[in-house]
Amino acid sequence: MEEGEEEEEIFGVPKAMAEEQRNALGMLTQSLAQLSEHLAASEAWEVKRLEIEQERLALERRRLAREDERVEMERARLEIEQQRAEDMWRLGTLVRAPFVQGSLTGSTRRELEAAKATDVEKGAEVDDEDGMADAEGEDD
Repeated sequence: MEEGEEEEEIFGVPKAMAEEQRNALGMLTQSLAQLSEHLAASEAWEVKRLEIEQERLALERRRLAREDERVEMERARLEIEQQRAEDMWRLGTLVRAPFVQGSLTGSTRRELEAAKATDVEKGAEVDDEDGMADAEGEDD
């Protein structure tokens, strides 16, 4: 500085230094405002991300509940099928039991005999068809 010029002072600080500090303070204030906006946007984004994650977890829980329900229904269906097979086996065993056959009425007995005869005839027809196919195969 030259001797003729007096430095202006603001609150006991040279004016040039005070302006630099004021400019720096302005930039810091602006940076803080931007940082505040950025933090608010970041927080909003995080809230949205958490909401989406909660929805995804809720959907996954529902999917697992439906899968459990499907498995339970499949198990129940298999139990019913197994019970039906056991019932059919018992019914077949019961119909063949001598005490049941002796207690059958005449019409029921005739129906059972007709059904047996039909089964025997069907079996004979199948045997005849197999024999015919065998005979034709041997001729070729």
